[in-house]
Amino acid sequence: MSVYNKKENKTTKPSDTATPLDLCKYIYDLLKDKFDNKETIILDCCCGDKRLTNNFINANVINYEIKDGTDFLKETNKIDCSLVIMNPPFNVGQGRKLSVEVFLDKVLELCQNDIPILMICPMGFRLNNRRSSKRLIKLKTIYPDITTIISLPLDTFDKTLFHCEIVCFNTKFIKPHYQF
Repeated sequence: MSVYNKKENKTTKPSDTATPLDLCKYIYDLLKDKFDNKETIILDCCCGDKRLTNNFINANVINYEIKDGTDFLKETNKIDCSLVIMNPPFNVGQGRKLSVEVFLDKVLELCQNDIPILMICPMGFRLNNRRSSKRLIKLKTIYPDITTIISLPLDTFDKTLFHCEIVCFNTKFIKPHYQF
């Protein structure tokens, strides 16, 4: 028995899928006590319409959006921030390397490795690896430890059925698992 019906999900997918507002509010509610203040700097490196950080009215937000002329992947300056929240595109046609991996690599290049990072990504980022895959090796040795997983229902995103989750690094201040 399969939960996923290929026929239902066969239509052309949008190239950018906005994070549902109720998921943005859910993330905000998890983080607001620690990060919605004037001392906080939040990085959203692929912000779209800025809905992921819109609820953080007291924090400072650094946004990058290629449609607005700011391409995070071309940034070379170090970024001093307290938190990263991102919903990167899942695939930008760079072969087998998922674009979420490309964005995470860039975050870790430009930001301190001990900051909390929440990344919406396909479950394949974490689970679809061979023993010798470069991504699995990075998950084991280079990336910060995954401290929280937020499981998302298959139909979380509008008009898209896709197995997604929020992988969180350096988030020992929240529980290890949530079910949205």
